[in-house]
Amino acid sequence: MATTSWSPQLLVFLLCFSSFTLIVVLGQRKVPSTLVSLSNMTDQFALLSFKSHVTKDTYNVLSNWNSNISFCDWNGVSCGHGSQRVVALNLSEKALEGTISPYISNLSFLRVLDLSNDSFHGHLLIDFICLPQLKNLSTRKNNFERLIPQTVSHCR
Repeated sequence: MATTSWSPQLLVFLLCFSSFTLIVVLGQRKVPSTLVSLSNMTDQFALLSFKSHVTKDTYNVLSNWNSNISFCDWNGVSCGHGSQRVVALNLSEKALEGTISPYISNLSFLRVLDLSNDSFHGHLLIDFICLPQLKNLSTRKNNFERLIPQTVSHCR
C-alpha cells in the first residue's frame, strides 16, 4: 500500500499560514470557508504524518486513512460537528507499532489522545503548548523513552 509523504517544511508552512489567517479574521463573526478548508488540511496532514510514522499496522486500522474519504471518517478519528476539526484520536489496543510524529501537535482542537496498549516507542515529541484543549492523554503500555514533556502542564 502506497503512502503519501509530506515534507516537514510544507506542514510548517501550512501551520504558520493557517495561524496568520486566523489572526486576520479573528474579529469577524463568520469564518471564511477557505480558512476552514486550510485548517482541515492542517489536520489531515498531521494525521497522514502520524500514519507515516507507523511501521506496523497488524489489523489494517489505518487502511482507510487516505484522501478518498474525509479524515473525519477515518478509523479512530473523531471530529467536532461544527468545525470538522479533529477533537479525538483513539487508537488504543490496535496493535500499532512505530513512533509518534511531532506533527500531532498541529491538531489544535484535540481533546482526547488515546494510544494506550499499542507498541509505540521512541521519544514523545509532542508540543503540548499547541494542544491547549487536550483533556485526556493516555499512552500507557507503550515503550516510550523518557518522560512526557513538561509542556503537558499547559493542557487542561
